[in-house]
Amino acid sequence: MPLADRRVAARFEIIGELWGSVQSLEPLRICNLAPEGALVESLVPLGVGSVQSIRLVEGAQATELRAAVRHLSTIALPGGDRRYRVGLEFLNVTEQAAARIGSLMETHHQDSLPHEA
Repeated sequence: MPLADRRVAARFEIIGELWGSVQSLEPLRICNLAPEGALVESLVPLGVGSVQSIRLVEGAQATELRAAVRHLSTIALPGGDRRYRVGLEFLNVTEQAAARIGSLMETHHQDSLPHEA
């Protein structure tokens, strides 16, 4: 005996292809950063050639960018887990975005310098 259809809303069959998009906010670990782009580590693979919305956050300030995925490589972790290294090229670097990138680079460059005793 078949179960009753419990759907409340009507559904329509799609003939052919229908493209859509999904937005997911996932923190990415920045491996290296340059004014033109970044190498990031992600839990999910991003399609090479796709354009992604990126938000650079420093303290309470955030800058929105668009970036094209230029390359992708898989990192095999112990236990069978995977991560992905994603090469991004920034597409719309405004003066504000360039200043934020420069600030992030300067801050982390200072943090990586050896401290004198």
